[in-house]
Amino acid sequence: MTQSDGQPPAGTGAQGSIRSGRVSMTDDTWKASARRKVAALSHLAMLAGVLGLLTPGVGVVVGQQDGSTPTVPAESGDESGDEQGPSGPGSTAVPGPSTAADDAAKAVVVPSGPEPRRRRMELTVDDAVRTALARNFEVRIARLTRRIAERELVVQRAVFDPFFSLGGTYSKNRRATASFIELGDDAVTGTAVLNPFETTNFSGAFGGRTLIGTTYDLSVGESGFDRPAAGGIYGFNPQHSTSARAVLTQPLLKGAWYPYNSGQIRIALNSERMAREDLEAASQDLVFRVEAAYWELVFATKNLQAKTGALELAQEDLSKAQKEEKAGTKARIYVTTVRGQLALREVEHGDAVLLLEDSRDVLLQLLNHGGDSLKGRWQAGEDVGPYDDTMVIPTTDGDRSELAPERDVSLVMAFSKRPDYRRYDFELDSRSIQVELARNELRPQLDLTGSWEQLGLDDSIEGAFSSVGSGKFYAWSVGVQLRMPLSNRGPKSAYRGARDQLRRLSWQKMELENRIVVEVDASIRRLASLYRKVGRMQEVVRLKEEELDAERKKLDAGTSIPFTVHTIENDLVAQQTAALQALTDYLTAKAEYYKATGVLLERHDVSVAEE
Repeated sequence: MTQSDGQPPAGTGAQGSIRSGRVSMTDDTWKASARRKVAALSHLAMLAGVLGLLTPGVGVVVGQQDGSTPTVPAESGDESGDEQGPSGPGSTAVPGPSTAADDAAKAVVVPSGPEPRRRRMELTVDDAVRTALARNFEVRIARLTRRIAERELVVQRAVFDPFFSLGGTYSKNRRATASFIELGDDAVTGTAVLNPFETTNFSGAFGGRTLIGTTYDLSVGESGFDRPAAGGIYGFNPQHSTSARAVLTQPLLKGAWYPYNSGQIRIALNSERMAREDLEAASQDLVFRVEAAYWELVFATKNLQAKTGALELAQEDLSKAQKEEKAGTKARIYVTTVRGQLALREVEHGDAVLLLEDSRDVLLQLLNHGGDSLKGRWQAGEDVGPYDDTMVIPTTDGDRSELAPERDVSLVMAFSKRPDYRRYDFELDSRSIQVELARNELRPQLDLTGSWEQLGLDDSIEGAFSSVGSGKFYAWSVGVQLRMPLSNRGPKSAYRGARDQLRRLSWQKMELENRIVVEVDASIRRLASLYRKVGRMQEVVRLKEEELDAERKKLDAGTSIPFTVHTIENDLVAQQTAALQALTDYLTAKAEYYKATGVLLERHDVSVAEE
């Protein structure tokens, strides 16, 4: 941009004005302005470097510690190509494939001392979202919670699974006796006589509980009794008795019928549905935080590029001012002013480096980059931060187009799609079921019982089972059992507590409804306000550029001082940073609106369904 032979640029006019980074002066004024030429061009290059970051269509690059210069795609998405912005008429930014802005942004000031090589990681916002959903701990915990809820549903349904039991016993007894009842004629000896006997028992049962509260038990049993010394006192020996029995108990009040007995299943089903909504809510929140962190990283990256270019130009200004002081063309106060400007640029550069590193760490932590256990890496001897060796290059352009949603449509989406609101339907249903269960506990226990038993007896197992089937021997019973507490204060208190919890949950749902309305309204207002702010900040930057241009002309004419020029220049840099921050806030506000209306996951075309 500058010429090394000390001659004026070719093709310059007589106006001496500054436009689009080009300096135009007459031969008559060339020598008189030589001492101001380098400083003016340096400042223009710095301003062009910053403005280029805000101008869509101009690519920017950032240098690496290893010497390579990755290219970050230019942002796009302006609504019209003729919109006046930072690169419009009167701007000091230089559009085009190769400008002073590009030259200023290519070099990054490398801190003194050896620096490790950094890994480049180019990242789109969609890739960041998908990586976070796959690896972030909060979403993984929410997925696991959903699986736990699914298993709890199986546990509650298994309560009504039937059971089968099978058992058998054998016993042998060598007992002495002198009883005629047990020994018959052998007892007249007047001495104790051995009376051995053996017993065998076999049983099988099938039972359970139904969804209307009926408990059932179906069993088959066989008992064998063999006492050889008893002779014929028992009619015949051995004896085998068999039975087939059915016992049913049906609650009529407390614990009766389907609503009560299916209550825990329905509550577990609602818990599984709530866990699914919680998973989606956690995913929505994570995606929003990833987007916000991504746009902050974009801002921090561009901010560092601008501050790096400004710092290098300030260093060049100081070097040139010192040479001109030695040559006698500049006063010492001029060098002092330039040195102060360099100190300011060094502070700004340090802050920009810190902001970039913090923004990178926030994003990579959301992505769980570097492994599940950072503590483990530290304990393994890692002596640097887990992300210090990573350079994240954001490659997604923000959508700068205006988003002006309708309020009614937005509220309809919010109340139909927000998972934190939908879960209240399931939770309210569970609370209502708990109220029903607690009300049922207030009733007395009244059970209807009944049993039927077919019996058989013979000296052989086969004969005993045959007699069961004959229907000659049987027994049955029917009964009613009533049980009620003398004090029912416990169940009454539980019922009132369940009722109050339902009322409290209803109020919580209403509070969320109000909050959703406020959040949606606020997000719509914020979108409109930030969109206007982006446009106005571009106009502020343009006007400040014109002010700086006019002040530089006054400096060339000798009617101004460097301090005034630097003050305006600092204001311009601050306004350019604010304009870039306004754009970042606008992109974040879009994600905030999509989160408030519950469609953020749809915007990224991702699903949180189990794999």
